[in-house]
Amino acid sequence: MVTTTDDADPAGNPPSRGSALEQLPPRDTTTLVRTVRDRLRLAIALAEIPEGKLNQVQVARQLGVSRMPIRAAIPDLVAEGLLESLPGGGVAVRPLTETDVRQVYDVRLALESRAVRNAAEHGSDWDLRRIQRIVDTHGEAFASYDAEKLLAADREFHMAILSASQNEHYQRAIVPVWSIVERAMVSVLHTTTVFDSAWQEHAEIADALQARDADAAEAAVRQHLGNAAEKLVTSLAATIEGVES
Repeated sequence: MVTTTDDADPAGNPPSRGSALEQLPPRDTTTLVRTVRDRLRLAIALAEIPEGKLNQVQVARQLGVSRMPIRAAIPDLVAEGLLESLPGGGVAVRPLTETDVRQVYDVRLALESRAVRNAAEHGSDWDLRRIQRIVDTHGEAFASYDAEKLLAADREFHMAILSASQNEHYQRAIVPVWSIVERAMVSVLHTTTVFDSAWQEHAEIADALQARDADAAEAAVRQHLGNAAEKLVTSLAATIEGVES
């Protein structure tokens, strides 16, 4: 998902984005359930659906679907830690905690530090050039991005590294925790210095991969994920404190 500054309006403002819960066009059942699940995941990450009991009737109405695809999508979102079952029935959007953030970043560190070494040592030249193109393309355009596009840019970069590792199980393994990652990231995406520094760290990782320097690539990933975890925990703690005060 790549958007250039041509999408900005004449005043230089970024393009507006509709809600993730806009009505869906008709489609076959299997695709519909998958799309509903993806929309709900994104809406929770963007805080368009608040914490607390999920109003399935309201969400179905917003999406223009029956409750069937909502019910079918819920188990996956429970498994990902975005929703939780309630004792009296139904599900709720699960509160995001500092422990959640630290734990998912521990998982990321274990997977991505090894994956980036594999990418440096065994990735194809095409894979490594693709990672560099992602850094260059998004680095030039992200000033015009909204939250959804910023998430997509970050996702594209990290998934490209996992893909370049030549071990398809790395990418499969990261999927269950990625929703928590993106939910946590939303709080800092529009802090310009945070995203600038994160993208500079992406560039350093890409440079190490281009040089096929596995030690430097792993060190850069460890620093990048460590920095991200601390910033996200700090941001989340400030948000929780603001709500409680």
